[in-house]
Amino acid sequence: MKRFLLLALLPSVFVAQHAPTSDSLRTIETQGVSIIGVQSKSIGGSSARISTAELQKLNQPDINKVLRILPGIQVRDEEGFGLRPNIGMRGTPVNRSAKITVMEDGILMAPAAYADPAAYYFPTFSRMSGLEVLKGSSQIKYGPYTIGGAINLLSTTIPSTFKAFAQASYGSFGFNQQRLWVGETQGMFSYLFEVNRIAATGFKELDGGGNTGFDRRDYLGKIRWQSKKSAGIKQHLQLKAVHTEESANETYLGLNFEDFQLNPLRRYAGTQKDELQLAHNHIVLQHHISPFADLEILTSAYLTQTFRDWGRANSYGGKSINTILADNVTNLDAYRIMTGQANGEVIFRGASRNYTNKGVQSLLSYTFKTAAFTNKMELGIRLHSDQANRYGTQSKFQMSDGLMILTEQGEQGNHENQIREAFSFASFANFSFNYKKAELHLGLRRESIILDFYNFGTTDFARTGKNLSRASNEIIVWLPGASLTYTLNPNNTFFLGLHKGFSPPGMPNTSSNTQAISETAFNYELGYRLNNRKNTQLQAVVFRSDYTNLLGSDNVSGGGMGTGELFNAGKALVQGLELSGLYLLKMAKAPSVQFPIQMSYTYTQATFAETFINGGGDWGSGQINSGDQIPFITPHLLSGSIGFTYKKWSAVWSANRVGLTRTTPGQNDNVIPTANQNYIQVNSIQSFTIFDFSANLQVNKSWVVYTTVQNIGNNLSIVANLPQGYRSALPRSLILGLKLNL
Repeated sequence: MKRFLLLALLPSVFVAQHAPTSDSLRTIETQGVSIIGVQSKSIGGSSARISTAELQKLNQPDINKVLRILPGIQVRDEEGFGLRPNIGMRGTPVNRSAKITVMEDGILMAPAAYADPAAYYFPTFSRMSGLEVLKGSSQIKYGPYTIGGAINLLSTTIPSTFKAFAQASYGSFGFNQQRLWVGETQGMFSYLFEVNRIAATGFKELDGGGNTGFDRRDYLGKIRWQSKKSAGIKQHLQLKAVHTEESANETYLGLNFEDFQLNPLRRYAGTQKDELQLAHNHIVLQHHISPFADLEILTSAYLTQTFRDWGRANSYGGKSINTILADNVTNLDAYRIMTGQANGEVIFRGASRNYTNKGVQSLLSYTFKTAAFTNKMELGIRLHSDQANRYGTQSKFQMSDGLMILTEQGEQGNHENQIREAFSFASFANFSFNYKKAELHLGLRRESIILDFYNFGTTDFARTGKNLSRASNEIIVWLPGASLTYTLNPNNTFFLGLHKGFSPPGMPNTSSNTQAISETAFNYELGYRLNNRKNTQLQAVVFRSDYTNLLGSDNVSGGGMGTGELFNAGKALVQGLELSGLYLLKMAKAPSVQFPIQMSYTYTQATFAETFINGGGDWGSGQINSGDQIPFITPHLLSGSIGFTYKKWSAVWSANRVGLTRTTPGQNDNVIPTANQNYIQVNSIQSFTIFDFSANLQVNKSWVVYTTVQNIGNNLSIVANLPQGYRSALPRSLILGLKLNL
């Protein structure tokens, strides 16, 4: 670590000897916070950014609904509020967002990005000021997951003058939010402090009554020193700290179809003890220096710690939940215990996990001219380690007259007792050459990873090592990428890109010391952009990903047994089309009246390209054939909105349609849930459409009154069959709120 820090700081020592030529440092935010910044038009690949102004118009606390505005992104709803999103991009699996790179201000945010990436923690979207998405070859700078894409959440920006913001809202199902931030820049010092709380009593109706909601609180602080405007070398040093805590009466268990038909909002009595406790802390020390106009160096050291314990019922009357859901007639006694109608034993498992991420990363960006070319060079390195400390505890309850009573408290670690560790050194080089109307981007990423797995067994609670089994694996991979952008004229741009994508292979298997092979894919995209500044924007992209060794996983959240192991499924092909457009309609006789019209559409075809025997996990067990559809990747996604602005008024009416989604591999006819279909025979979920509405009234310079209506049509169709059983979207809900800007 000492050697790495020396290398990271060495460029700063070197450039400090050169005199600056201009004030190139952006004193408010840097490229280390924004991965797109002001150069989105010249990025070698697909990109999108949702600004603070757009988020303020939408008033949407659910990131799932905001992401559906953008093409190429798959989202699976789970608990209705978007706290634990399941996100995939360009055909990557959606489960727990484990196959995309998730960042906040350019820093990895997955609990253990290499060792155990399933994102049980996801940054609170309601406190964010923006959102960025990268796809295509440009994302190789932001690994380790470089096949689908990268998402960067932008926290509140330190203002250049004193500013304060307050927000309060209340709505259906006890939903409420309180947000307050204040920030200022005074000479060489800046600060920002923010408090955000979002909570609800829940919309699920628990048998026997009870709270099914959540309470999440965030505390953010930023303190920054920046050099004087007259200083010879422009630089700043910023310390950012975040603390998040959450208590949620949340469960993995949904409903069988018959119960869903009777009441989609029901929650079984057997989930009354299910609860998630979460605590998250991260701290980032960031140094930015711009010794002269065309050179910037950004170095960040970070430490992230996340704790979560999600206790859930695992079986009833000796029958697993999936067995009961598959056939509640054959397993009637267990079903009656699950629903509180009969007395019997309940096996309850707590999943206590401590995650740690730490590392240091540095990015150098240099722009220079040679002859007729304008060139940009970016060099980046990151030394990173993460760990997942897993204690799974199994206890016993007795269902008695509809109430669960603890009968046997298990020893911590009697179900799962292991440590997963990863060490990585990542580096990349990216070069851009601009000549007249053409811009060529060439990039290369290198990942060097060491994975260590320690299984202490379920009897060695003190971890003495008497039953320790260990496995390790080392991976080195080179990932090239290239793209070409051609600007025909100021309004029309074409781009072409290709790159090799990568996903880490997960923990090695201690029983046989075998290891899944890293997932790799060659990715291609061809796109066109129309940007008529007056009223029209359009982008069309065709993409293709050729996988050589697709990775599957075994997680309870994805329908598996919960070992967390990854396994290879061989070759696969994902290809599709992304369309997005924006048209600003203005009334000729009333120019202050405007109607922004937005649309996006994604078509994705995802199939296995070879036959293999699947051992379980998210895709079930048995033979999977070449040409079978890859489940949980929706072929057709459509999103549209119509806005309205007039003087102090603004409103947005939006619609999101999710097409029929395959839930098991296959090529046969789609079988959707009906009263006549056994749970295990169902292979698809029917399409559904959700309508939302948001309106704002600017009362005066400081005050804004707003309202949102979620799910206007109260569509309670099935939106997911995972983790365990069918579940609906958030029912129709109304939120009223106030915003104050000072």
